[in-house]
Parts: sequence; C-alpha cells; structure tokens
Amino acid sequence: MSKNEDVFRVRRLEGNISTDDIIPARYKHMYTEPKEMAPHLFENRFPGFKETIITNDVLVCDQIFGIGSSREQAVTTILACGIKYVFSPSFGRIFFRNSWNLGLHAIEVDTSRLADLAEIKLEITKGKIYTKKNEITFHPPTIQMTEIVRAGGIIPFTINKIMEKKGDILRGHSNEK
Repeated sequence: MSKNEDVFRVRRLEGNISTDDIIPARYKHMYTEPKEMAPHLFENRFPGFKETIITNDVLVCDQIFGIGSSREQAVTTILACGIKYVFSPSFGRIFFRNSWNLGLHAIEVDTSRLADLAEIKLEITKGKIYTKKNEITFHPPTIQMTEIVRAGGIIPFTINKIMEKKGDILRGHSNEK
C-alpha cells in the first residue's frame, strides 16, 4: 500500500487496557490541556510507547479497551496524540460513549488479524478494514455517529445543528410540523 492519508499504521496493544493505563490519574489533576497530558500516554503500562507514535497511527487492542474510570482525559489524551481510531473487540461502555462524544472513532471489531506496524486502509462508513492479506468487516458506525466525529464531538455537532435550525427559521423554513 502506498503512503497517503487513507493509509494507517497499526499500533497493537496487548491485554485489557484501563483508562489508568491510558493516562495515569495523577496527570488528570496536574494538567488541564490534553496536549500537556499527551506525553504521558501509556507511561506506566507501556513505557516509551508514546514516542513511537506517528501521524496516521491507529490503536488496536486484543481484549477490552478503556475499562475503569469515566475520565474523559483518556480520550482527549489519545486525540491529542493525533490518533483518530481505536479498534478493539470490546470497549468499556463509558469510554466508548466518551470516545464518540469527543470525536474519537471507537470501533468494535475482531483485531486478531491486525499485526503491529501493519499498514491498513479504512472504509469506516462501509465497515471495512483492508490489510495486505485480509478484508476485515465490522458494523459501521451510524451516520449520526460519523457526523459527530466529523464535527469534532457532540458539542460542536449540537451547536452546528442549532445554528442550522436557527438559519432555517431566519430564512422562513422550519422542519417542525
């Protein structure tokens, strides 16, 4: 596969990954900006891992990703590292919801055929991951979930919807019946 913006590199993580593994709790109180927390991604669980991440990397877990506390900082730290996709067979429910609300694709999929450092191509809306050897399918996110991520999270998405509705009302159009 050639290098372009549609090609991603797999960064595989083994075992159950907690939100404490993603960003240790002490940094939640030490910093308020995700970019300040980013250097500490996986600091205790996988020392040195953060330094190996490059643009267009995707995180791939082989068990449950994001179990534990409900801290949003786990998601914002991942995003601050430039990661836009996490693939795992299962997610902690609160982490999963926080991911979509904050603009991170959290995709439940069998990750057994995604090797560390492999190049993949994604068709998120079609529910497909392509490797050099495999086509892996998953249930694609809903259109609304994709729009939320595209907008940068649930708050910008909601603001956009309000502004669209306000514009419709000002132009004399209303979707209300």
